[in-house]
Amino acid sequence: MSLHYQVNTEYVLTHGKPSIKCISINSTKSACTTMPIHSDFSYLQTYRILHTLQEAKNYIAYLQGIYKMNPAPLPVLDSGQKELFKEGTK
Repeated sequence: MSLHYQVNTEYVLTHGKPSIKCISINSTKSACTTMPIHSDFSYLQTYRILHTLQEAKNYIAYLQGIYKMNPAPLPVLDSGQKELFKEGTK
């Protein structure tokens, strides 16, 4: 089974409006998803599994474009890679 990328998003409600609290990305061998899936624990957590790292980066950029009030820092791949988004480290 090939390597895929899971984007985890945690939201917070402020005055009834959602914003992103945290975004993380992990490598996985799980099957890809076409839609974000809500976590079993909370409707304020979703995840989506994508085929390539570029698709994961595009999805994160899409989320950050939708949720402009975003206090979340840029994610780090598996807590070891420091430059997932090189433009964010300049």
